[in-house]
Amino acid sequence: MSSSTAPSGAIGQVNPPPSVHDVLVVGAGQAGLGTAWWLVRKGVRDVVVVDAGEVGDSWLRRWDSLQLFTPRRFSQLPGGRFPAGPTPTPSRTEMAGYLREHAARLGVPVRTCTPVTRLTRDAEGFCAQTPDGPVRARQAVLAVGPFARPRVPAAARQLDPAVHQLHSSDYRRPSDVPAGPVLVVGVGNSAAQLAVELAATHQVTVVAPREPRFLPERRLGVSIYWWLLLSGLLNAGSDSRVARGVRRRGDAVIGRDLARLRDEGAVGWLTGRVVGAEGTAVRLDDGRTVEVSAVLWCTGSLPETGWVDVPGALDDDGLPRHDRGASPVPGLHWMGLPWQTRVNSSIIDGVDRDARRTARRIRDGVPERQI
Repeated sequence: MSSSTAPSGAIGQVNPPPSVHDVLVVGAGQAGLGTAWWLVRKGVRDVVVVDAGEVGDSWLRRWDSLQLFTPRRFSQLPGGRFPAGPTPTPSRTEMAGYLREHAARLGVPVRTCTPVTRLTRDAEGFCAQTPDGPVRARQAVLAVGPFARPRVPAAARQLDPAVHQLHSSDYRRPSDVPAGPVLVVGVGNSAAQLAVELAATHQVTVVAPREPRFLPERRLGVSIYWWLLLSGLLNAGSDSRVARGVRRRGDAVIGRDLARLRDEGAVGWLTGRVVGAEGTAVRLDDGRTVEVSAVLWCTGSLPETGWVDVPGALDDDGLPRHDRGASPVPGLHWMGLPWQTRVNSSIIDGVDRDARRTARRIRDGVPERQI
């Protein structure tokens, strides 16, 4: 989380803070708010939530046209029904507003614009350094999200400066990309949605490491998410045979628009991995080169954990060490990680069960293996 000197705000009822809270939740996104809700329901009252920005900002920073693929029923948090709207799925602005309303109803302090610049552990528990001073707690839940640090291949640094480069996390609208051909690198839902949007104004070629599985948004008039739920896939355990198959094949792309444009010849398609670059040419793993004038990297993101200064909390790559969210460090917990316990752990619909599990572990002091 980046440092900031912005004044802190607060949402919800705020009482004078004790010297050491029972639980500190870092992150006021869906994972953090869902966990705080379950902590209160499990009887843990002394909970404080802090976030580097305003609640919902992470959604507002995404591209303008973003529409969630998940229906409203699958976009809600525990204790908060998602309101009806003009479309079957919510927009990014609706999602941001929903999170802010949920935070206001939470019943615990939510300190916004309060980035944690360093988290340490001492005899009393955990100490989070913020611009407004330290926040101490006996236990800590780190729910800052798995997609904070853009992942860009080394080839990006090898391209000529004349090539316009943009990561999907910085893309807002087609005008962000100069006129002319654009190479979209990636195979996930973001890559598919942005390639379709750019194809209306640009000459687009997609470079994908594999042939994706395209799923229809609806089948027999019903959202595909209901079929995935009924099939048991969404709630399949992260170590199940089904989950291993999903991870091996990669996430499916929801919607067939990109497949249609590709089949019509409106979008170019190359299967391969970007392994290097020279000048204005990108090199693929089969030796082919592609001349580019602009590149949109839809290559995913990683957690930002540089502020976590707790021995044993991170592996050698700076990624969370955990067993279904439980850190080997006593009193430390992770929330919202991909594959934390199930296939849908990192999406909104998966928050409820993981948050309830984490809250129970915190309240009862039960080892993860006994839950």
